Amino acid sequence: MNGEILSGYHATDINNIELIKNNGFIESEASKGHWLGRGIYFFENLYYAVEWEIIGVIKHEVTDYEELTEKCGIIIADLDMENYKVLDLSEPQGYAIFEYLLKIIKENYPEEKYEYILSKGYAYAIKILEHLEIKKNKKYISKFDVICAAYPKNIKKRKTNLPGDFISCVQKQMCVKNPNAIKKVEELQHSDITKGIFNLVKKNRGEKND
Repeated sequence: MNGEILSGYHATDINNIELIKNNGFIESEASKGHWLGRGIYFFENLYYAVEWEIIGVIKHEVTDYEELTEKCGIIIADLDMENYKVLDLSEPQGYAIFEYLLKIIKENYPEEKYEYILSKGYAYAIKILEHLEIKKNKKYISKFDVICAAYPKNIKKRKTNLPGDFISCVQKQMCVKNPNAIKKVEELQHSDITKGIFNLVKKNRGEKND
């Protein structure tokens, strides 16, 4: 992913749109759904930004598209992957770097604690790395301006075990640690395209299925 300008989609409360356009983004603390630590989150695919409007911004199932457009908005931004340092965990080189970062955790915690951290998942490990940065006044994960990761996404309530050689429905998240890597910022206007995606999200989700 290095060496390119990539479009990213950021779903938010409609009241935040003008604030972001005029003053820039505010870095969020890691919470549920923020698996790459502190930063400003974008989706590579518009589908997941529309879905996040429902489950992350409104936080309840929405049946009416008009309600969505009244309460939520989407920012589209150019992310500079060419001039800033990117760690892409979906690539072999990026994952090798992450394995090195895990060794830093291992060096700073007893074996039992280290195994517990790993058992909690990589999102928790990244939180621990951020805690170590503060404790030791060093940069580990925050040496990178942008961190990317891909997650397999079961978009339907019921899994379908179809034969095939490809991985379908991968959600790519980009966590910007350095706001300077965010370039042109615009509001994405709701249109027939976003309405069509909204209807597809509703069809795929059926009952609640985060």
